[in-house]
Amino acid sequence: MKRKRNYRLFLLILFCIFLAVTIIWVTRHMEIQPSNRNILLKCNAYCAIQLDNRTIKPLSLHQTERQSTGEEGLLVPNVIHFVWFGDPWSFTFLNYLSFLSVHKVLSPEYIFIHGENIPNGYWWNRTTLDVSNIYHVYRQAPTTALNGQPFKFKEHKSDLARLQIILSYGGIYLDKDMIVLKSFNQLRKYQTVFGRETKYALTNSVILGQKEAPFLKILNLAYYAYNGPTETWTGTSLRVPDSMSRILPAMVHVEQDTFNRPLWNDLKVYFHGSYNWSRLYATHVWARKAKQTGLALPKSPDDIRHWNGSFGEITRFIYYGPNDVV
Repeated sequence: MKRKRNYRLFLLILFCIFLAVTIIWVTRHMEIQPSNRNILLKCNAYCAIQLDNRTIKPLSLHQTERQSTGEEGLLVPNVIHFVWFGDPWSFTFLNYLSFLSVHKVLSPEYIFIHGENIPNGYWWNRTTLDVSNIYHVYRQAPTTALNGQPFKFKEHKSDLARLQIILSYGGIYLDKDMIVLKSFNQLRKYQTVFGRETKYALTNSVILGQKEAPFLKILNLAYYAYNGPTETWTGTSLRVPDSMSRILPAMVHVEQDTFNRPLWNDLKVYFHGSYNWSRLYATHVWARKAKQTGLALPKSPDDIRHWNGSFGEITRFIYYGPNDVV
């Protein structure tokens, strides 16, 4: 079984190499479009609704495309994208900290939430008061991969959507349990940036990309080879990006250990011990993994005020400011 999986992965890599050669040849004349070109938005086609409890203003997504980064030599626009499909998103204190970290550390031009539902709850209302320039983009989850194969895992729907969003508009994708710790400006000079998760897999919890970046086009086309019922959790989403980054290193910058850290197997140390987070651009809280392993997540500022361990330091750093790091 393992040999069969390795053989399938080998064939997928060969397929991607062929696609890469094709992409490089025609990249200046080619425009990959999202699979959901019939997306209906809350206002009109390709626009977003601002959500700040004070006003509702439409914004054309193409308007954000035409804007320069405003900083010489930076290729990736300072625009943030979150994706949420499924049930209405009941915002948590952790989600609030994620958005607050984006606002305080990155100061983006726009924050877009792509999905079918607008978030709700106390911490969502608080977010719209404390974080500016949040917009909702109505987007339906893809129903199949690009080859028509059903998604084995529902999370793969978001994997494809986030890739296509960055490909189409450029910017920075973040998972909703990521906390940003320092400026991404040093990374925005690259066409595409991924972080490493394991030895043979990259992470897509953070993606930086220039609009229509060639590496993202290749990863998008890899979903024409999605394996449907036999697809693995990491296959097309994480292992293919790793393989292609080794084949085409000039197309992508890979951060080895400054994204997506700590990993899920270090969560107990991270939550209640000492973890060196000084080099991290962003940290992944792994909210679902934490719950599965019995680790409690903070529900309010009272929970982090006296939280011992590195996680308490980080959350206080974002919520209160650097003077309150202990």
